Amino acid sequence: MPFRLALAAAVATAAAFAADPAIAQATVPLAEAAPAAPATPATPVPMKGDTAWMMVSTILVVAMTIPGLALFYGGLVRSKNMLSVLMQVFSVFCAVALVWVIYGYSLAFTSGGALGAFYGGFSKAFLAGVTPTSVADTFTSGVVIPEYTFVAFQLTFAAITPALIVGAFAERVRFSALMLFTVLWVTLVYVPIAHMVWFSARWCTSIRASPASSAPSLSASASATGATSSPRIR
Repeated sequence: MPFRLALAAAVATAAAFAADPAIAQATVPLAEAAPAAPATPATPVPMKGDTAWMMVSTILVVAMTIPGLALFYGGLVRSKNMLSVLMQVFSVFCAVALVWVIYGYSLAFTSGGALGAFYGGFSKAFLAGVTPTSVADTFTSGVVIPEYTFVAFQLTFAAITPALIVGAFAERVRFSALMLFTVLWVTLVYVPIAHMVWFSARWCTSIRASPASSAPSLSASASATGATSSPRIR
Protein backbone atom coordinates (compact mmCIF):
# COMPACT_ATOMS: atom_id res chain seq x y z
CA MET A 1 0.00 0.00 0.00
CA PRO A 2 2.68 2.63 0.83
CA PHE A 3 4.44 1.79 -2.43
CA ARG A 4 1.27 2.45 -4.41
CA LEU A 5 0.76 5.81 -2.62
CA ALA A 6 4.35 6.92 -3.44
CA LEU A 7 3.94 5.88 -7.06
CA ALA A 8 0.67 7.79 -7.32
CA ALA A 9 2.31 10.92 -5.84
CA ALA A 10 5.19 10.73 -8.34
CA VAL A 11 2.77 10.40 -11.25
CA ALA A 12 0.74 13.39 -10.01
CA THR A 13 3.87 15.55 -9.68
CA ALA A 14 5.01 14.67 -13.20
CA ALA A 15 1.58 15.54 -14.55
CA ALA A 16 1.67 18.92 -12.78
CA PHE A 17 5.06 19.79 -14.33
CA ALA A 18 3.79 18.80 -17.76
CA ALA A 19 0.63 20.87 -17.40
CA ASP A 20 2.32 24.09 -16.06
CA PRO A 21 5.73 24.95 -17.67
CA ALA A 22 6.18 27.86 -15.22
CA ILE A 23 6.76 25.40 -12.43
CA ALA A 24 9.52 23.71 -14.44
CA GLN A 25 11.13 27.06 -15.30
CA ALA A 26 11.22 27.99 -11.63
CA THR A 27 13.75 25.27 -11.07
CA VAL A 28 16.35 26.87 -13.42
CA PRO A 29 19.47 27.80 -11.40
CA LEU A 30 19.79 31.49 -10.57
CA ALA A 31 23.33 31.66 -12.02
CA GLU A 32 22.02 30.58 -15.44
CA ALA A 33 19.05 32.98 -15.38
CA ALA A 34 21.11 36.21 -14.80
CA PRO A 35 24.59 36.78 -16.28
CA ALA A 36 27.30 37.92 -13.89
CA ALA A 37 28.15 41.63 -13.85
CA PRO A 38 31.50 42.53 -15.50
CA ALA A 39 34.37 42.92 -13.06
CA THR A 40 35.60 46.49 -12.42
CA PRO A 41 39.28 46.88 -13.41
CA ALA A 42 41.53 47.39 -10.42
CA THR A 43 43.22 50.75 -9.94
CA PRO A 44 46.98 50.46 -10.59
CA VAL A 45 49.15 50.88 -7.50
CA PRO A 46 52.91 51.48 -7.37
CA MET A 47 55.06 48.38 -6.97
CA LYS A 48 57.91 48.47 -4.48
CA GLY A 49 60.40 47.07 -6.97
CA ASP A 50 59.55 49.65 -9.66
CA THR A 51 59.75 52.50 -7.17
CA ALA A 52 63.04 51.30 -5.71
CA TRP A 53 64.66 50.98 -9.14
CA MET A 54 63.50 54.46 -10.17
CA MET A 55 64.99 55.89 -6.97
CA VAL A 56 68.29 54.09 -7.63
CA SER A 57 68.29 55.42 -11.21
CA THR A 58 67.69 58.93 -9.90
CA ILE A 59 70.66 58.66 -7.53
CA LEU A 60 72.86 57.36 -10.36
CA VAL A 61 72.04 60.34 -12.60
CA VAL A 62 72.74 62.73 -9.71
CA ALA A 63 76.11 61.03 -9.20
CA MET A 64 76.83 61.41 -12.91
CA THR A 65 76.46 65.18 -12.48
CA ILE A 66 77.76 65.73 -8.94
CA PRO A 67 80.58 64.87 -8.66
CA GLY A 68 81.03 62.93 -11.94
CA LEU A 69 80.59 65.63 -14.57
CA ALA A 70 82.03 68.32 -12.30
CA LEU A 71 85.26 66.39 -11.75
CA PHE A 72 85.48 65.44 -15.43
CA TYR A 73 85.25 69.05 -16.60
CA GLY A 74 87.47 70.19 -13.74
CA GLY A 75 90.20 67.88 -14.97
CA LEU A 76 90.11 69.50 -18.41
CA VAL A 77 90.90 73.04 -17.22
CA ARG A 78 93.87 74.66 -15.58
CA SER A 79 94.32 73.89 -11.90
CA LYS A 80 93.50 77.45 -10.86
CA ASN A 81 90.04 77.12 -12.46
CA MET A 82 89.24 73.70 -11.00
CA LEU A 83 87.11 75.13 -8.18
CA SER A 84 85.35 77.48 -10.58
CA VAL A 85 84.20 74.66 -12.86
CA LEU A 86 83.09 72.55 -9.89
CA MET A 87 81.00 75.46 -8.63
CA GLN A 88 79.52 76.11 -12.06
CA VAL A 89 78.30 72.54 -12.50
CA PHE A 90 76.95 72.38 -8.95
CA SER A 91 75.19 75.76 -9.33
CA VAL A 92 73.66 74.75 -12.66
CA PHE A 93 72.21 71.65 -11.02
CA CYS A 94 70.75 73.72 -8.16
CA ALA A 95 69.32 76.38 -10.49
CA VAL A 96 67.62 73.80 -12.70
CA ALA A 97 66.20 72.04 -9.62
CA LEU A 98 64.54 75.30 -8.55
CA VAL A 99 63.22 76.00 -12.05
CA TRP A 100 61.88 72.45 -12.33
CA VAL A 101 59.97 72.63 -9.06
CA ILE A 102 58.62 76.15 -9.65
CA TYR A 103 57.31 75.78 -13.21
CA GLY A 104 59.44 73.38 -15.30
CA TYR A 105 57.66 70.16 -14.35
CA SER A 106 54.27 71.75 -14.87
CA LEU A 107 55.14 73.09 -18.33
CA ALA A 108 56.65 69.77 -19.39
CA PHE A 109 54.16 67.26 -18.00
CA THR A 110 50.73 68.87 -18.07
CA SER A 111 48.34 69.81 -20.85
CA GLY A 112 46.85 73.17 -21.69
CA GLY A 113 48.18 76.55 -22.59
CA ALA A 114 48.24 78.45 -25.85
CA LEU A 115 51.20 76.43 -27.19
CA GLY A 116 49.85 73.01 -26.31
CA ALA A 117 52.18 71.11 -28.65
CA PHE A 118 55.28 72.68 -27.10
CA TYR A 119 54.34 73.67 -23.54
CA GLY A 120 51.90 72.53 -20.92
CA GLY A 121 50.11 74.67 -18.37
CA PHE A 122 50.75 75.93 -14.87
CA SER A 123 48.33 73.58 -13.12
CA LYS A 124 51.21 71.91 -11.26
CA ALA A 125 53.38 74.97 -10.67
CA PHE A 126 55.22 74.67 -7.36
CA LEU A 127 54.19 70.99 -7.53
CA ALA A 128 50.55 71.81 -6.84
CA GLY A 129 48.49 68.64 -6.58
CA VAL A 130 51.53 66.40 -6.20
CA THR A 131 51.01 64.40 -3.01
CA PRO A 132 52.57 61.28 -1.47
CA THR A 133 49.59 59.30 -2.79
CA SER A 134 49.52 60.68 -6.36
CA VAL A 135 50.99 58.49 -9.09
CA ALA A 136 52.46 59.01 -12.54
CA ASP A 137 51.98 56.75 -15.54
CA THR A 138 54.91 54.98 -17.13
CA PHE A 139 55.42 53.69 -20.66
CA THR A 140 54.15 50.26 -19.56
CA SER A 141 50.39 49.91 -19.49
CA GLY A 142 49.04 49.48 -15.96
CA VAL A 143 52.37 50.30 -14.27
CA VAL A 144 52.58 53.47 -12.18
CA ILE A 145 55.13 54.98 -9.81
CA PRO A 146 54.78 57.65 -7.09
CA GLU A 147 54.67 61.09 -8.68
CA TYR A 148 57.34 62.48 -6.35
CA THR A 149 59.70 59.78 -7.64
CA PHE A 150 58.82 60.67 -11.22
CA VAL A 151 59.41 64.38 -10.56
CA ALA A 152 62.84 63.69 -9.04
CA PHE A 153 63.83 61.34 -11.87
CA GLN A 154 62.92 63.83 -14.57
CA LEU A 155 64.63 66.63 -12.61
CA THR A 156 67.97 64.85 -12.86
CA PHE A 157 67.74 64.73 -16.66
CA ALA A 158 66.75 68.39 -16.80
CA ALA A 159 69.77 69.27 -14.62
CA ILE A 160 72.48 67.18 -16.29
CA THR A 161 71.60 68.36 -19.81
CA PRO A 162 72.56 72.06 -19.36
CA ALA A 163 75.47 70.99 -17.15
CA LEU A 164 76.92 69.28 -20.22
CA ILE A 165 77.11 72.68 -21.92
CA VAL A 166 79.44 74.04 -19.22
CA GLY A 167 82.38 72.25 -20.80
CA ALA A 168 81.91 74.22 -24.03
CA PHE A 169 82.83 77.55 -22.44
CA ALA A 170 84.75 76.59 -19.30
CA GLU A 171 87.04 79.39 -18.07
CA ARG A 172 85.43 81.85 -20.51
CA VAL A 173 82.07 82.86 -19.03
CA ARG A 174 80.90 84.95 -16.09
CA PHE A 175 79.06 83.16 -13.32
CA SER A 176 76.03 85.48 -13.51
CA ALA A 177 75.81 85.01 -17.29
CA LEU A 178 75.95 81.24 -16.86
CA MET A 179 73.05 81.27 -14.39
CA LEU A 180 70.93 83.45 -16.69
CA PHE A 181 71.78 81.26 -19.68
CA THR A 182 70.86 78.10 -17.75
CA VAL A 183 67.41 79.36 -16.76
CA LEU A 184 66.64 80.55 -20.30
CA TRP A 185 67.97 77.40 -21.95
CA VAL A 186 65.93 75.08 -19.74
CA THR A 187 62.80 77.15 -20.30
CA LEU A 188 63.13 77.66 -24.04
CA VAL A 189 64.89 74.48 -25.16
CA TYR A 190 64.68 71.62 -22.67
CA VAL A 191 61.09 72.01 -21.49
CA PRO A 192 59.56 72.01 -25.02
CA ILE A 193 61.62 68.97 -26.00
CA ALA A 194 60.62 67.10 -22.84
CA HIS A 195 56.96 68.01 -23.40
CA MET A 196 56.97 66.92 -27.05
CA VAL A 197 58.86 63.67 -26.47
CA TRP A 198 57.43 62.43 -23.17
CA PHE A 199 53.99 63.99 -22.83
CA SER A 200 52.42 65.74 -25.82
CA ALA A 201 49.57 63.83 -27.48
CA ARG A 202 50.37 65.37 -30.86
CA TRP A 203 54.03 64.43 -31.03
CA CYS A 204 55.56 60.97 -30.75
CA THR A 205 52.15 59.40 -30.18
CA SER A 206 52.91 56.41 -32.37
CA ILE A 207 56.33 55.64 -30.84
CA ARG A 208 55.85 56.92 -27.24
CA ALA A 209 59.58 57.42 -26.86
CA SER A 210 61.16 56.14 -23.68
CA PRO A 211 63.77 58.10 -21.70
CA ALA A 212 66.48 55.85 -23.13
CA SER A 213 65.48 56.50 -26.75
CA SER A 214 64.96 60.26 -26.28
CA ALA A 215 68.16 60.89 -24.33
CA PRO A 216 70.22 61.22 -27.57
CA SER A 217 67.95 64.05 -28.77
CA LEU A 218 68.44 65.92 -25.50
CA SER A 219 72.19 65.34 -25.52
CA ALA A 220 72.32 66.45 -29.15
CA SER A 221 70.52 69.69 -28.29
CA ALA A 222 73.02 70.36 -25.51
CA SER A 223 75.93 69.57 -27.81
CA ALA A 224 74.59 71.82 -30.55
CA THR A 225 74.11 74.64 -28.07
CA GLY A 226 77.64 74.26 -26.76
CA ALA A 227 79.13 74.08 -30.25
CA THR A 228 77.33 77.20 -31.44
CA SER A 229 77.90 79.25 -28.29
CA SER A 230 81.58 78.36 -27.72
CA PRO A 231 83.10 80.41 -30.59
CA ARG A 232 81.09 83.49 -29.54
CA ILE A 233 82.20 83.58 -25.92
CA ARG A 234 85.40 85.44 -25.16
